[in-house]
Order: sequence, then structure tokens, then C-alpha cells
Amino acid sequence: MHEVTVGEDVALDAEAVWAVIGDFSGIRKWATLVEAESTEETPEGKVRTLNMPGGRTVKELLADAGPHFYTYTLDRPDMKAYFSTVAVKAAGDGASHIELTVRFMPNEESQLTEISEQLGKFCRGNLKAMKRALGLI
Repeated sequence: MHEVTVGEDVALDAEAVWAVIGDFSGIRKWATLVEAESTEETPEGKVRTLNMPGGRTVKELLADAGPHFYTYTLDRPDMKAYFSTVAVKAAGDGASHIELTVRFMPNEESQLTEISEQLGKFCRGNLKAMKRALGLI
């Protein structure tokens, strides 16, 4: 598996950050591009359905969760595997570290650089949206 990780320390404690970004079923608290969302329990597990601009729908399956992190997976036509993790870790008095990690296996290794750049941009955009929702920018 390949991995792209983006993270940043913020001047809020982990509980305050997690209250905004940590709800798998409440992504619209910070992801303003999501037009609508719903979550349902399925035989495979908890599935989040996101309605995106242009009529695109994304379905994400919660793969793992714990204190201050969750990992989801989704089917992408350009990937053999895709797992995205949102995590918050304490980083001292009143501070925390937000970390977004995507682990993936592209169908074509020749696309690794391009896909890694796209995923880095995706993670940086999400981190910026999270900071905006937290009132940090």
C-alpha cells in the first residue's frame, strides 16, 4: 500500500477538534461541498452516502473507528484499494494535531505520482475546511 499523510498542529484541544470533525455521520459540519448526507447500517457495516455537486454520489464504508479516529473505504475505479483516516491527537496544553492519511493501491503503478499528488491536494483541502469549521482561519 502507498500512503499520503497531511497533518497540522492546531491551538485547540483534541476534544474540541473531535467534536467538529470526528462524527462519521456529520461530515457536513466541516465539509461544505457536501450538499446532503445520510448514514445507514448495512450488512457490511455503517455506510455514509454523500451527495456532491453535479449530482455525484459517493458511498463510504466505515472500516474502523476508535477514540479520536475513524477510517473509511470506498470503491474507486482507479484503485485496487483505498482507505482514508481522519485522526486527532493531543499535542500539549490546549493543542492537538489533525492528521489525514490515505492508504491506497492504484490499478496502474504508472499513475502513482499523479494519484499521490491528487490525494495530497484532497487532504490539504479537507484540512483547510476543517480549520475553517474550527474557526482557525
